[in-house]
Amino acid sequence: MERRILFVSETQNFLVTAMIKALKDARFDVTTAEPDMVEISLIENIPDIYVVYLEGDLNKFNGTLKYIKKLITTEGKDRVLYLIGNPMEIDAAYEVVPKALVSAAFSRPVNMKDVINKLNILITSEEGMTPGMKRILVVDDDSVMLRTMKTWLSKRYDVYMANSGMNAIQFLTQNHVDLILLDYEMPVASGLQVFEMLKNDEKTANIPVIFLTSKDDKETVMKVLAAKPEKYLLKSMEPEALLKTVDDFFKGK
Repeated sequence: MERRILFVSETQNFLVTAMIKALKDARFDVTTAEPDMVEISLIENIPDIYVVYLEGDLNKFNGTLKYIKKLITTEGKDRVLYLIGNPMEIDAAYEVVPKALVSAAFSRPVNMKDVINKLNILITSEEGMTPGMKRILVVDDDSVMLRTMKTWLSKRYDVYMANSGMNAIQFLTQNHVDLILLDYEMPVASGLQVFEMLKNDEKTANIPVIFLTSKDDKETVMKVLAAKPEKYLLKSMEPEALLKTVDDFFKGK
């Protein structure tokens, strides 16, 4: 995915201007637009990342959000939506675009470092793919763990990242991977719940899943194994041991 963003806001006040500058300073190419569905539909080569700043007359955003929802759910494209607003504005947006389709939502006052970190974590560079490499999706709500796993695995595999189960499921509706490394303990939708959703969908049922867990007590291990994943890995493993486990898994296929 390219580092190109469509930033939608009703006004260009000081705060919005500062946020756009922060994105540009982080090497994102930013296109701005008002919440006007017609205006946005006329943008040539529209970006695949949408940041919608919810402020002002929320009714003006409904058409735009519906249009963005259509873009996100179009097959063959990997697109993401970020919302910025107060809790009431974000909840109103969820009535138009299901929460599962929103990659992240940020409450004002927003820390742009958090927004940029999320963008950097979730961006997937298709151009960086190496032919013949196996593709791994790492799912974890801990951004540090995501970056660590990507660092460890990227030399041998094409690594994709999702910071929640819902983002992972959204990603998998449009992308294929050869293995999922899934955090067993996550808020909102636990690893076990995500695992069950994957196995109940014919599109993802055959993707092998290895659970990641930070606990090695007998009770936790038994719960993990009861779900019948391919394997489970401890997050405390040394990089070499984790890589060997993943390598051996693929060698056995």
